[in-house]
Amino acid sequence: MTKKWLMPCVKTVVSAALLYALFRKIDFNAFLNAVSSISVFYAALAVLIYFTVQCLSAYRWSLILAKDFSLPYREILSMYFIGMFFNNFLPTLIGGDVVKGYYLYRRIQNGPVSFASIFMGRYLGFAALMAITLVALAFGYGAVHAIGGAGLVWVFVLLAGGFVCVSLFLWFKGLHDWLVKALLKVSFFRLNEKLDAFYRAVMSFKGRGDILFKAFILSLAVQGGVIAGYLVLGRAMGIGVKAGYFPLFIPLATVSAMLPFSLRGLGIREAIFVALFTMAGAGMAEALGLSLMWFFVTVLVSVLGAFEYLRLGGRKAGVSASEAD
Repeated sequence: MTKKWLMPCVKTVVSAALLYALFRKIDFNAFLNAVSSISVFYAALAVLIYFTVQCLSAYRWSLILAKDFSLPYREILSMYFIGMFFNNFLPTLIGGDVVKGYYLYRRIQNGPVSFASIFMGRYLGFAALMAITLVALAFGYGAVHAIGGAGLVWVFVLLAGGFVCVSLFLWFKGLHDWLVKALLKVSFFRLNEKLDAFYRAVMSFKGRGDILFKAFILSLAVQGGVIAGYLVLGRAMGIGVKAGYFPLFIPLATVSAMLPFSLRGLGIREAIFVALFTMAGAGMAEALGLSLMWFFVTVLVSVLGAFEYLRLGGRKAGVSASEAD
């Protein structure tokens, strides 16, 4: 086994072990009943919501990139869905963002700008997620405290606080100058020069509040759409948890799934869903079913990226849509 496959295999084992532990604790018949209770209409609605959300995400990426390069939206959308496909179907260290960055780099021949545009999309998406969490916590503090006590409240506060601290290092001159000096000491494979170029590309957005504002509004729509998709599936499965819990629980589960310990967050995300939604009154089988069904929706939509990859002939060079037709 080569080293590049070692970590994906470890992650697969972790995900399988966590899912096995969860399924052992639930009534499997109740799980099947919950999943099968979703009508074709609501399943299709969830797919449509997620597809729309991804189209908005691609538009946000094109808006961010337009500061330096103007590319047709169709081309950006194609690269975006190809990245989704690689992210969901290749259990290797090559993530979807790396694939998108590579395609974009081959198209515009500018590495720092390519990956800075992807980073800003991720950052603003996370910022929108934290904003939704804080608003939901402000309105639902009493309900959250009632089901999880002060400990659960502090989990949300610390999550948002951690993001604020990272943002301070990113945007405030004194702090990011100190960070840059620390990074410049790294000289492995000229990593310091690459990090400096990437950081300068990110910092070039400081004077473009118009782009950041529009992209942030789009990010709110994207994150709100994901929460709405979960809510549609939850209601279709008969989960009676109050809607106000969804914008709190889903961001926490989403962030937890980003931890690089499992395959695509599988197992970790489901464990968080079961822990949180059962606190609010849902059954374990329904909570697990909700998480896995949404994961299935994301995988189904990402298959479109495979068709785009084949349409472009499987080439890794960034080509325009007109050249590919």
